[in-house]
Amino acid sequence: MRKRDDRQATRYETWLGAGWVIFDADGISGVTLPGEPAPAAEAADPPDAVGLLAAELAEYYGGGPWPRYPEVVARAASTSFTRRVYETVAAIPAGQSRTYGDIARQLGRPGAARAVGRAMATNPFPVLIPCHRVIGADGSLTGFAGGVEMKAAMLEMEAADG
Repeated sequence: MRKRDDRQATRYETWLGAGWVIFDADGISGVTLPGEPAPAAEAADPPDAVGLLAAELAEYYGGGPWPRYPEVVARAASTSFTRRVYETVAAIPAGQSRTYGDIARQLGRPGAARAVGRAMATNPFPVLIPCHRVIGADGSLTGFAGGVEMKAAMLEMEAADG
């Protein structure tokens, strides 16, 4: 098992504050939402792929295209169910949303809305696996690490660009 202290981070800047792309010897291992503290030592010279993702995230928060990195799903998922949730959520188009129940039904597990919520709560790649696009059954903006204000701002930004 890899030690956590070999992780490094590269900053990306947004109108919501700085966010971080986290990486280790195996590649990109996570992304933070803007405004979170650095989760690891800041890299002096990050790999090209890390720098590219940081630039794409900054561009996204500036109204640019949603960065698509489907390969992170395999690294993020701890179980086959979580992987299926992440794959399903990663397929939600920018500017659209689905409920936790919608995702559960799409996976053939109509009673698993809470399990979908738990998977979203452990998502190490917010934005890339767009958990901000998953909403409550009544349309409420619930369960987002960055807070409901950030979730609303991100959904509004995507709707305006869509």
